Amino acid sequence: MKRSISILLIVLSMSVFQANAQRFRGELIAGLNKSQVDGDEAYHFKKYGLNFGAGVAVPVYKNWFASMELLYSEKGAYLKGYKNDTMDGSYRLHLNYLEVPVLFYYTDKELISAGAGFSWGNLINVWEKERRYVIPDIDLDTVYRKSDLNAIADLRVRIYKNLKLNVRYSYSIRKIGERDVRDSESGQWILNDKQYNNLWTFRLIYMINEKPPAKKKPDARLD
Repeated sequence: MKRSISILLIVLSMSVFQANAQRFRGELIAGLNKSQVDGDEAYHFKKYGLNFGAGVAVPVYKNWFASMELLYSEKGAYLKGYKNDTMDGSYRLHLNYLEVPVLFYYTDKELISAGAGFSWGNLINVWEKERRYVIPDIDLDTVYRKSDLNAIADLRVRIYKNLKLNVRYSYSIRKIGERDVRDSESGQWILNDKQYNNLWTFRLIYMINEKPPAKKKPDARLD
């Protein structure tokens, strides 16, 4: 695992800092996740977390290109308490991943790129707080998978030269764990309810070694 991550870091570093490469384009990435965990009764994408890292993009055919990223990504769930005491109903779940997405994109007029793909994430840290009490890590280690596989849909829009605005939606392909949860409407316990990461990501991407589209010159007017 550590060896694979080291190799990825070397590849990504070379793509970012070797600006004389002709085909490869580096990506510097920073933004936020807006996430929830389906199956835990905490809804509405209320958990915010960091999403940052680097990537490499390479043209594959005409307007198509492929992208691979190495990211630190904070996922989880959040539920605000409804009263000011230790039994306030509040809930926080932090699932922090080292993630490797691989996507294929189609670019229209060098301005908008739409893509899809998959990602693999390694869970590096998890903690949970319920009704203001932190639940011991040892209990969580037996609940959540160490790896998370996601399907991804992605949109990039060039906003200024080499700077792009990125909106991404991703969802776990397989369950990340099973928990006993209380149904928010009936109050009945649901045993071994399957849980999935579900999130929107909003980021800025700075492209290295990519030429922005040339500005069109105004047509010359004849006197």
